Amino acid sequence: MAIDLMAIQPSVVSRDLRGKFVMLYGKEKSGKTTAACSFPKSLLLAFEKGYNAIGGVMAQDITKWSDMKQVCRQLEKAEVRERFSTVIIDTVPIAYDYVEQYVCAQNGVSKISDIPWGGGFSQAKKEFESTLRKITQLGYGLVLIAHSASRIEKDANGSEVEIISPDLPKRAAEICNGLVDIIGYIGTEFVNGENKRWLYTRETPTLFAGSRFKYMPPKIPFGYDELVKGINEAIDKAEKLDGISVVDKGQSWEKDETPLDYITVRNHAQDLWVKLVGTGENADADMARRISKKIEMIFGHPMKLSEATEDQVDLLNLVNLEMEDLLKEKSN
Repeated sequence: MAIDLMAIQPSVVSRDLRGKFVMLYGKEKSGKTTAACSFPKSLLLAFEKGYNAIGGVMAQDITKWSDMKQVCRQLEKAEVRERFSTVIIDTVPIAYDYVEQYVCAQNGVSKISDIPWGGGFSQAKKEFESTLRKITQLGYGLVLIAHSASRIEKDANGSEVEIISPDLPKRAAEICNGLVDIIGYIGTEFVNGENKRWLYTRETPTLFAGSRFKYMPPKIPFGYDELVKGINEAIDKAEKLDGISVVDKGQSWEKDETPLDYITVRNHAQDLWVKLVGTGENADADMARRISKKIEMIFGHPMKLSEATEDQVDLLNLVNLEMEDLLKEKSN
């Protein structure tokens, strides 16, 4: 894909939930999976069987991380993007555990801590983060599900208070917290003798939550429709008070490039070299040195164009772009 910064247009905020990223957490059987499956055209990636009592769910059981790798490959297909708009991961801790098992298998160890210098933890974090980001970059909405955990701490007065947060491994929490637009806790309150569920979207001294929507209500009745309403009210306020651009429907992601063909890129590189440097006694040594410097800068070490492998096709393509600029310069 050729990048053109002059073609960039201002971002807009959509009222629908396509392309939104949400983390829902709460106690077991609090309705997390049910609410997530209400998202538009949802695909439930079931790392645990939490959908047995929910009818009409489009679910794919995931029992190991290699299953997830297969899913991600299929999520790229146009027919799959047409069928599904939202991907649900239920639950995140189990998914991250599968990532660590996958990394252990890659390195031939039984425990991730057996990989020297903490390398296993870094590999697992990178694998998990790149997978989630790939899903979002493909244009899907993403719903992450976790259970809640509580701990007791003392406040400034020495009184014990209960702190509630998602029950996530530290590294998974760092990735999820930085990725999602809303972190919502599902809690219950008794109102007039009736037990009602609420979604809390703002952090308090005793509760971990948050939202990128500036005017999102701190507490809304729990449910998909109520979440949509809360987000739309927040968007309306942002449009009125902050002047943001709003559209009714998010733009669907369409892949605007085809994979680079190694043979085509390599042949183009050879053709550009001949046009710039020439051959035989008439070769332009100064131009050859200029190109060699650019090759070294892009690949990280001195090398010949002919030594570029198929795995380095993206780097080779960058060299071609540099040589194309040199050719324009030479022609002027």
